[in-house]
Amino acid sequence: MPPIIAYLKGKRIAILGFGKEGKSTYAYIRKYLPSQPLTIADLHPIADELSNVELIIGEDYQKLDDFDVVIKSPGIVLEQPLKKECLESQTNLFLRYYGEQTIGITGTKGKSTTSSLLYHILKENNVKCVLLGNIGKPSFDALDQIDEETRIVYELSCHQLEYVRYAPHIGVLLNIHEEHLDHYGTYEKYIQAKENIWRMQKAEDLLVCEKTLIQADMCAKVISASMEDAQADIYAQKDQLRLLEETLVLNPEQTPLLGHHNRYDIGVDLYIAHMLGISYEASLQALASFEPLPHRLQYVGYYHHLHWYDDSISTICETTIQALQSLDHIDTLLLGGMDRGIDYTPLSDYLNAHPLAHVILMYDSGEVLAKQLSIPFIKVKDLQEAVEVAKRVAQPQGSVLLSPAAASYGFFRNFEDRGDHFQAYLKQ
Repeated sequence: MPPIIAYLKGKRIAILGFGKEGKSTYAYIRKYLPSQPLTIADLHPIADELSNVELIIGEDYQKLDDFDVVIKSPGIVLEQPLKKECLESQTNLFLRYYGEQTIGITGTKGKSTTSSLLYHILKENNVKCVLLGNIGKPSFDALDQIDEETRIVYELSCHQLEYVRYAPHIGVLLNIHEEHLDHYGTYEKYIQAKENIWRMQKAEDLLVCEKTLIQADMCAKVISASMEDAQADIYAQKDQLRLLEETLVLNPEQTPLLGHHNRYDIGVDLYIAHMLGISYEASLQALASFEPLPHRLQYVGYYHHLHWYDDSISTICETTIQALQSLDHIDTLLLGGMDRGIDYTPLSDYLNAHPLAHVILMYDSGEVLAKQLSIPFIKVKDLQEAVEVAKRVAQPQGSVLLSPAAASYGFFRNFEDRGDHFQAYLKQ
């Protein structure tokens, strides 16, 4: 019997939230415990056909004091505290039993690319491995693929880390920027969630951490990483990586990832792969065949006499600035989305000091930026109009970049949906 099932057998279990991860939890438990009673709690009605399940639906769905285990889906804000000993999640259960095999990767930005690239390097070098977590695959969906030899690359969001009590053997904290304030209320609470990547680590564990985020109470062996500080253990420059005592030259023609920030992610992955027994040469060969994830500084193509770039993943000021620094030929920038209360001053200061030919502002955060910019800009109501305006005003053979520096919610399902719409609009 799998260890997670052995732990859950016979307990009074509630699954809190029935989205993608909640459905995964239900399916996994039902596979091994087909007759054990379960309770599913959700704010919204559930249409799925379920066996031996009691439903708690509506405003009182979080009143779950009578259960031994409450398996919470990420992203649900607890309206009232649950007993710590009963609060669980897929991530916490997974790390409890498989943490020694796990490389957990988090950060406000870059975690999906870093996770996907590390998985690609391991797979190309014949290491048995799985990629799961926030990348889109619930961890319970991969449990039957895992044995003692499997390396697990786990992309961890702040929501997945918020209540964990276990840690990965190898942890990666790439960066922390102001984000998700609509969920956490304060930047400090968001930071606390991210820092759970290392709080439960032990002396025999490893943490690769952005140098400015290192703290004295970290128990694991710490390897520092930086894009700016040459004294860091992992130091990313434009065409070079220094990994402790080793210096590697990155050939731009063999590096499909654009941008200085991606050099940083590459350096982290090459170091971890090296720690797992893969040579730097073999990792660089694998890097050359990596296909970048969509909507991340993605070159869409040449349409309407313009070059178009999709950076819909950008939801904070820092990533839009990085995009502009990485693509120094951009003349038209599309900005704006959901206003989550973050400070837009770093971006407005950068744009005021580095004016572009055209800045097109849209949605709620566009209204905020409009009050902070001292350079000319164009205001539009939505993304479709922004694209149409860009087609008219951008210089022929010029470059247009969507890098919104804002969340997509309220206007699109997610950043992928926003990027898909952008690509459809520009091709019309």
